[in-house]
Amino acid sequence: MSALSKWIDERIDLAGIRQTLLDRKMPGGLTWWHTLGSATLTVFMVQLTTGIVLAMYYSPSPDHAHDSIRYLEHSVASGGLLRGIHHWGSSAMVVLVVAHMIRVFTMGAYKYPREINWLLGVGLLFIVLGFGFTGYLLPWDQKAYWATQVGTNIAGTTPLIGGALVKLLRGGSQLGAATLSRFFALHVLLLPALLVLVVLLHLALVIRQGIAPRTKTLETGAPASTKDPSYAQYYETTYKRSKAAGVPFWPNIIAKDLIVAAVIVVTLFGLAKFVGAGLEAPADPTDTSYVPRPEWYFLPFFQLLKLVPGSMEAAVAVGLPAVLVIVLLVLPFFDRRSARSLRHRPVAGGALLAILGGTSLLLGAAAREEPKTAPGSSQILNSAERAGRSLFKRQQCGSCHAVAGEKQEKKDDAPDAPELTEVGLKHSGAWLHSFIEDPTRFHADSKMPGFGPPTLSHQEIEELSRYLMTLKGPNGANRQPEFRDTFPEPVKPKEKP
Repeated sequence: MSALSKWIDERIDLAGIRQTLLDRKMPGGLTWWHTLGSATLTVFMVQLTTGIVLAMYYSPSPDHAHDSIRYLEHSVASGGLLRGIHHWGSSAMVVLVVAHMIRVFTMGAYKYPREINWLLGVGLLFIVLGFGFTGYLLPWDQKAYWATQVGTNIAGTTPLIGGALVKLLRGGSQLGAATLSRFFALHVLLLPALLVLVVLLHLALVIRQGIAPRTKTLETGAPASTKDPSYAQYYETTYKRSKAAGVPFWPNIIAKDLIVAAVIVVTLFGLAKFVGAGLEAPADPTDTSYVPRPEWYFLPFFQLLKLVPGSMEAAVAVGLPAVLVIVLLVLPFFDRRSARSLRHRPVAGGALLAILGGTSLLLGAAAREEPKTAPGSSQILNSAERAGRSLFKRQQCGSCHAVAGEKQEKKDDAPDAPELTEVGLKHSGAWLHSFIEDPTRFHADSKMPGFGPPTLSHQEIEELSRYLMTLKGPNGANRQPEFRDTFPEPVKPKEKP
């Protein structure tokens, strides 16, 4: 092995690589917050690995996308676990990238000589959000379809280019096969390539420039501005002095990184195992009553748009992200003071507190408005059951019958009727079919009109009864139906005199 190592070392300089990557000195006093960068890299590697496996089973077409996810979860060994890890890993990526940028901002580490690294970090943030947006549609369930519909509609409010932008995202005027194929290509081809490029450049600069030391180190005796001609020499001298009194990257720093990486991987595994990723019913473009809600990291923006007047919605939807991008990009070139600690940057500290506080309030308000899950809505409905659900709404059955305690707008002459929240546990499909056709056969004083032909066809009544059979309450999957159906005696034809 020593001969092989020597042969490889002569050709690629293993000793030099080790010295550059592992034996380099780091500034002293680094905290656990400095592990956020390596934690983000860990989650990215997890996402890359699980994403490759998931792509092997995924079919990017409206007819098969949802079925391929169900097959993965129920028929592939550890398929549900892998999907859960990938699902929670996307949230972890957002949390870690944002936390990493907050740490860099609070330490003033976006200033000289790390301006380019800050810009790469901004690019990384928006690439990760792009991953969240494009990956959202891929399960092709109700939540994915309608949230993407709202997201692309928001993009359409962009002045001048809104219409073209919507067509670019959707691959046409409507969400469909072209949209799903386009989002899949972005999610598994373009965005990963961009992310790998940004991460490699980011790592190269971190190795070249080193990790930013504690703020106090670069404030003692510093010129007032980073534009001062003497600042470059001051920084170089101070940073070398800090490294000389610091610790080696291996094993001191990398040990912390490995501990944090292990904790994150175990956490993702636990969330995937015990919580899972979830999957709603297949996307139904005809179900216009569905209330779309994006993933939690888009909820503050979603909630803000609900609070602004309709006349200002387009301006906020486009203007706020544009302002945020501009501020983040110009920040290292605008703030050229040498002060780095937030104690010496009250405006920056106040702005950060306002943004974090406002975001938390919006997220809390959105969480409080979490709509109730209607019984059966989390169940995977087949085509007949979905047709029955649409018929239930079209016939305004909800104006008399409440489901999950909620009714549609009640008609003035609508009688009070039994709640249908758990009707699927109380009656069989055959009984429901017969009752819908002619309620007076079962109850002579029934105020419910009959919906038999020609009002509804036998096929439509069957679809409606099949949908009603899915209404089994919030814990219906764990309960046994208790049918006590009684059918009226058939009416004998009158004998001829």
